Amino acid sequence: MNVILTILAKEPSCPACSRYDFEEKLLERVLRNELAIETMLKEIRETNVNVESALNLMKDDKKKLEETLGALDKSKDDMESKLEKAISSGMTQISEAVSDLTQNASITISQIKKENAILKGMHLIPLWTGYFI
Repeated sequence: MNVILTILAKEPSCPACSRYDFEEKLLERVLRNELAIETMLKEIRETNVNVESALNLMKDDKKKLEETLGALDKSKDDMESKLEKAISSGMTQISEAVSDLTQNASITISQIKKENAILKGMHLIPLWTGYFI
């Protein structure tokens, strides 16, 4: 009986059918998968670092944009107030100029009327005939 058991305990002659061959192939496959997963993990971490740095750059750019927009709004407000002051000043100057022109025109018209009256009065004076009595 010992001989029979020994023969039965012997591994099969086909290496593809061997339990150890199957476990060896399974272990190789697990190691390949583990290596692939480690590679993917490394790539994911690198991508994550790149994304985080891009996000930080975007945050910095956003801050710069907000600061620039604030400065533009302030300069716009300053320009609007300066424009309003310039328009107001121009309107005041135009009003004063129109008032001066109106006053000068009325003075000129009254002077012309006076001169016209003087000229009409000269026209009524008789001409000297040159005869003496």
